[in-house]
Amino acid sequence: MKKLLIVGGGHATAALLNQLHKQTSNGCFDWQVTVISAESTEAVNRPLLSKDYLSHKVGDDQLPLIASEVRQAMTSTLGLQWLTDCRVISVDRQRHQLQLYNGCKLEWDTLVLATGVRLRQLSLPGGDQPVSEMKGVFYLKTASQSQALRQALQHARQLTVIGGGFIGLEVAATARQQGVAVRVLESGERLLRRVVAAPVSHWFQQMHIEQGVELRLNSSLQHLLADDHGNVRAIQLASGDVLATDLVVVGVGVEPETGLAQSAGLACDNGILVNEQCQTSDPNIFAAGDGANRRHPLYQQRLRLESVENATHQGQLIAAMLTQSPLPPTAVPWFWSTQYDARLQIAGLSQGYDQLITRQAKGKPGISWLYLRQGRLLACDAVNRPADFLQAKKLIGSGQLLDPLQAADAAIPLGQCVAPVDPDDPNAGNSRTLATAAVAS
Repeated sequence: MKKLLIVGGGHATAALLNQLHKQTSNGCFDWQVTVISAESTEAVNRPLLSKDYLSHKVGDDQLPLIASEVRQAMTSTLGLQWLTDCRVISVDRQRHQLQLYNGCKLEWDTLVLATGVRLRQLSLPGGDQPVSEMKGVFYLKTASQSQALRQALQHARQLTVIGGGFIGLEVAATARQQGVAVRVLESGERLLRRVVAAPVSHWFQQMHIEQGVELRLNSSLQHLLADDHGNVRAIQLASGDVLATDLVVVGVGVEPETGLAQSAGLACDNGILVNEQCQTSDPNIFAAGDGANRRHPLYQQRLRLESVENATHQGQLIAAMLTQSPLPPTAVPWFWSTQYDARLQIAGLSQGYDQLITRQAKGKPGISWLYLRQGRLLACDAVNRPADFLQAKKLIGSGQLLDPLQAADAAIPLGQCVAPVDPDDPNAGNSRTLATAAVAS
């Protein structure tokens, strides 16, 4: 029996296994499967960790991405083994072997690297003691980290969040809803500056301020100060201000986990380089998820996307390759975030836009921002306007021109805001040309 080894236990792995389970029942796959994960649990729904799980709205039983009955079926049919708290030391491509930290070696016919990303660590010019040794300082990626943080929040009065990205703002919103005083430090001039336009940033800034969050933009952290027991008690800014705090959550971004791939001699550049079918420079090794830099068919560019949708699609794509099944259709990238009662849904990639249109109906909740380039929709940021989000995905995929005046009228369904096609336009209906220009800009 052939052997499939998967390194990493996140969303890409869960999607791959769930899809293989479906194919196994059709007799299309009968390999032995082993997952090696450095985490202490099997695949969990990570977006819940900074929101619903952190706020006790969902329990441990609602975190798994693979249903117990599916897990049991795969164990009996594929001999599925899931090795948790286990690290891979090296990949021997010639012998098709993995060496584990405990000295064991595992053989493989096909290898999948779903190693994802690692959290960027807080780097400070000085302090009373290393950040990693200070109690009350949290990073958030795993279920155990979220569990520890939600326990700490029950007794906290003041939380300081380092970083104004999605994770930091989601944690801030969750803590405020539990009555904890929250301070957010952002080194840049605005929140979410890597992913949304300035007006969108301003909208989210105002929302957090109205919820009582203290925002400090253009603020750099100098020191974390601890008490005699090693508990964080205050932060010191580069300005010299010393601010009391009970907890600190660090959300300063991630970096692709490529160490294993690089040591194995696989091509890497801002992630593990893969083709459209998620194959690495070694055709017997696939890579998927946040750490994979894939040539995207829609954009005709290499993209490393950090999203559940992307990881899920790539896991399903690898399953199709292994079972020689039809490949899943290419989808427009999409992302989401929930903060308080605001659900942000992002469709597409906004790089290279030359026009920003706001859609907001008077007296009604919800707002959307449309990013256009040369009259065509590149991306849409929709807050509590799910119809705009869904219609935007279709418009981005089709590459149709929009009528800007109609698009700005929130009373008109976005799908009806298409402008007449210019027969002399060589790019009419060509979303690929537009998308490539956007990413290249």
